[in-house]
Amino acid sequence: MSVYVTVGSTGFDDLVMAVSTRPFLQSLAKRGFRKLCVQYGSSEDVFLPPRTESGTYGIAIESFDYTSSPQRFIEQADLVICHAGTGSILEALHSRKPAIVVVNRRLMDNHQSEIAQELSARGYVIATEASGLAGAVADGAYSKLVPYPNADPQPIGEILDEETSF
Repeated sequence: MSVYVTVGSTGFDDLVMAVSTRPFLQSLAKRGFRKLCVQYGSSEDVFLPPRTESGTYGIAIESFDYTSSPQRFIEQADLVICHAGTGSILEALHSRKPAIVVVNRRLMDNHQSEIAQELSARGYVIATEASGLAGAVADGAYSKLVPYPNADPQPIGEILDEETSF
């Protein structure tokens, strides 16, 4: 099983540091994960996973700064861990992958927290801070999330047809 971690178009040092730790890697291994793919953005300097197989608990680690096709990595993952940006959350939800959403408390206007908490309250995602990430993986609640409903584009199409017909 594999995990995809994304920080989106910027960086998120706390999240990238959290996924570099032995407790996080141990939590993944205990849950049966064998591959970790990390998109670290501008937080490359703080991505310092252990260098030995015993240090990573046998988890193969792939990492890169940015990708033009994040959906490819999401589709290959069994679990998505992302920052609480709306775009990243929606990509995970629309792919119907379980998602752990990590809120960046260092942001000034923390709309991310509000979005993450609301989606968590509805059972669509697990919301946590970077410090709680290993625990969120360890407890396995992500496996019991409610699938996000698919949008029905039909009503929008009918409205556009009605409004634009001559």
